[in-house]
Amino acid sequence: MKTVGIIAEFNPFHNGHKFLIEESKKRTGADYCIVVMSGDFVQRGAPAITDKFTRAKSALSSGADLVLELPSYYSLGSAEYFASGAVSLLNKLGVVDHLCFGSESDNVDILSDIADILNNESDSFKRNIKENTKNGISYASSRENAVFSELSAINPALCDSDKEDEIKKALTLPNSILAIEYLRALKRSGSKITPVMIKRIGEDYHSNELTDYSSATAIRNSIVKNADGKLTLPDSVKNTMPGTSFDLLNEKLQSGEYVKEDILNTLLYYKLLQNKDDYTAFLDVNESLSNKIGKNIDKYETFEGFCDILKSKDLSYTRISRCLMHILLDIKADNMLKYKDDGFTSFIRILGQKKSSFPLLAEIGEKSEIPVINRLKDAEKLLSPLSMQLFRENLSSSQVYNLLCNGERISEFSLSPIIM
Repeated sequence: MKTVGIIAEFNPFHNGHKFLIEESKKRTGADYCIVVMSGDFVQRGAPAITDKFTRAKSALSSGADLVLELPSYYSLGSAEYFASGAVSLLNKLGVVDHLCFGSESDNVDILSDIADILNNESDSFKRNIKENTKNGISYASSRENAVFSELSAINPALCDSDKEDEIKKALTLPNSILAIEYLRALKRSGSKITPVMIKRIGEDYHSNELTDYSSATAIRNSIVKNADGKLTLPDSVKNTMPGTSFDLLNEKLQSGEYVKEDILNTLLYYKLLQNKDDYTAFLDVNESLSNKIGKNIDKYETFEGFCDILKSKDLSYTRISRCLMHILLDIKADNMLKYKDDGFTSFIRILGQKKSSFPLLAEIGEKSEIPVINRLKDAEKLLSPLSMQLFRENLSSSQVYNLLCNGERISEFSLSPIIM
């Protein structure tokens, strides 16, 4: 039995995702595809466009065999935490042979070399960054310069301008950044999983063009209100998504099961007021950002508007959005450190599976280092105290998400995995 793993958000599921699943199975000869998918919140610092079970059903309809939840602590983390949390979960399953991921680059050797440099952080690398930042260069540019310098020392052929541009793209384009972090996580953990990189096809991550291979951004930005005031997907989106995915998302939008901005805005404002004196306990919020939040809180009107107020040359909108979501969901820096020191604490929560995947689940049951939570009420019997802490925090995040989408309290214990 051969198994390939994919780490994803499917926000929403589109043709590019279907291509990745199909190509992953084809290139690796895998019998099964396991997806570790962000649950209720995604890495750019926002609630998912629709619930995790709907997105899991879309994936199962297009080639995935088993979809597992990535807890919010990791799904809302930096690229490093997102990748590390997901890779750790795949490692602990004990059955995954390959990890497939997309990238704007098709040069896996350069990405692998960059991953080594970032993992090792040599004295010359750290000195280069320190000198550049001291001279007023941003940290991102300083790190880019330091990586290029280290690569040039390894292989002088990398000094030409074409390679420099390729390295810059690898360090700045979204999928390549994640690809590097997947490689770093595999190397750090001594994983036996073999990485397989697949070049991204179609539109760029931030493109708003609607084509056969559009970005998730373009699809989200295409959502409109119909005559009844309900959200809907225009027909122009149909060619960008598998039919089942289009229908599932449209059904959720028209039924009103999507994030209500007014609730999100109010909940965040309350949480900011509640912690007005100091926000540094929350993940990724340093003293400078904490002070900036406190100084500008009287200007708060909406979540997005506040992100715009706080962003700067050195603080991107996405970084701000993630930090605000950490505050909203009570995601603490100390807790993340505990999970990291534990090898990125995890548990197996199945969001969806195909009936044909039962042999795979049986093998996971035999080889996994962590338990499968078939019934949420059994979690306390199966999990270690630290895993149980992460489990409870993830349930709390899910309760907030359900409130944002439905305006009511929905118990995660009442929700069942998708079986197809």
